[in-house]
Amino acid sequence: MRNTNKKVRQFSSCPKMVKPDIHTLAHHLKQERLYVNSEKQLIQRLNADLLKTAERLYRTSWIAKQQRINLDRLILTSAEASPAECCQHAKVLEDTQFVDGYKQLGFQETAYGEFLNLLRENPRLIASCLVTGEKLNQENAQSVIHTVFTSLYGNCIMQEDESYLLQVLRYLIEFELKESDNPRRLLRKGTCAFSIIFKLFSEGLFSAKLFLTATLHEPIMQLLVEDEDHLETDPAKLIERFSPAQQEKLFGGKGTEAFRQRVQAMVETNEAKLVALVNKFIGYLKQNTYCFPHSLRWIVSQMFKTLSCVEGLEVSEVRSMCTDLLLTCFICPAIVNPEQYGIISDAPINEVARFNLMQVGRLLQQLALTGFEERDTRNKSNLNKFDKSCVAAFLDVVIGGRAVETPPLSSVNLLEGLSRTVVYMTYSQLMSLLGFMRTVISSEQLQEEDRMALENLLATVPQTKPGKSNNDTPYSTPQLSPATTPACKKNRLPIGQQLTAMTVWDISASNFTAHINLVTPFGG
Repeated sequence: MRNTNKKVRQFSSCPKMVKPDIHTLAHHLKQERLYVNSEKQLIQRLNADLLKTAERLYRTSWIAKQQRINLDRLILTSAEASPAECCQHAKVLEDTQFVDGYKQLGFQETAYGEFLNLLRENPRLIASCLVTGEKLNQENAQSVIHTVFTSLYGNCIMQEDESYLLQVLRYLIEFELKESDNPRRLLRKGTCAFSIIFKLFSEGLFSAKLFLTATLHEPIMQLLVEDEDHLETDPAKLIERFSPAQQEKLFGGKGTEAFRQRVQAMVETNEAKLVALVNKFIGYLKQNTYCFPHSLRWIVSQMFKTLSCVEGLEVSEVRSMCTDLLLTCFICPAIVNPEQYGIISDAPINEVARFNLMQVGRLLQQLALTGFEERDTRNKSNLNKFDKSCVAAFLDVVIGGRAVETPPLSSVNLLEGLSRTVVYMTYSQLMSLLGFMRTVISSEQLQEEDRMALENLLATVPQTKPGKSNNDTPYSTPQLSPATTPACKKNRLPIGQQLTAMTVWDISASNFTAHINLVTPFGG
């Protein structure tokens, strides 16, 4: 009987032990739920902040690139663009306001967004249309090329856009340079689609800026410190830099043997200084070869591989084209104008230093072609003082890479995890792009594959100009709604949900509208 009571007491004590455990579990579950909700809210806030930052990045990038294009118009084509016009355009760009595209495009915004998205994902079609448009001498061909880079591919901020654009360049090599009677002259002219897009791409590529700064900053700063004299190596031009009185003071009586000897002595002194400077540039070029941008190396190797197969085009000529692309179109412009590339920021460059920088760039180009082209007799003495393979070896490293078909992924991907779903473009750019594509397809010069693809794309685009039905303002000067900030709406979006917005801009109103999906993290 005692044993039975003992067992009952032991059994009845169990509920007293279970009750506190249930309360503890409920407390922990409640705390866990609060913690999870807090973390979800934090992630949503971070997601919203990321969207805002990405949106500011794209807007700033678009304005900055438009400003750069405007500056290039002033510098390179001053006859077509007056300083007053460029200054006015720069002011308009500074005052640009962005609004959602549906306020200009109305219900048709989805169709235009789908058209631009599908066009963006077809690099072959873009390259084919650009080449065909140039053959037709389209007046707006250059502006359309700018639109493709700045709007369709968003200045290649995202890795996906960079990959698409590299494929566009590869197809341009095949469709434009390979089919040209004189591809080197076409490349040097700098007005073909390939040259323009390569310039825009290399100027904005982050890894290219790192390479140029690491390679050129120190030697350029040293040159600026030692910019007392023009490093002229042509005796005739050297004499012309001095007045008759200065000539007599420096060299003696003109026409005498002493005059000739003193001129030659100054030429040799300048040559020695120039050789020392160029050797320093070459040393830094070799030292920083490891950080040469992979994407640019891929483009050069694709050019060498494609053009080497062209019948009648010598390997030396192809190599010369690769040299033009690397030095004439990429490295030498940064040497001559380092302030435009951010290589130096606080050191002024006077006329003497600019001339000496041009001398350095010219010698580097000639050294790269040593053994493949005949030397300029005027610079033969200079070139003999260098190692014949000093610059050519750098070119060999770039060309010698394995020419894979797939564009390389950027090693510096600061925006990993983000996908771009927004396009910024002006209303006139949108209409110009559509008009360009319709002219190209009507010319019947596209290949059958490209013609069918473009027909399918254009079939989805409205034939009439977009706009609200209650807007009586002419399309040339649309009255856009005031700029809105959709950030408050985005803050309430669940993670991963996408916004829809595209972009159109009116110069007269300084407004910018948009429609195509905004940047969205975590995929769609």
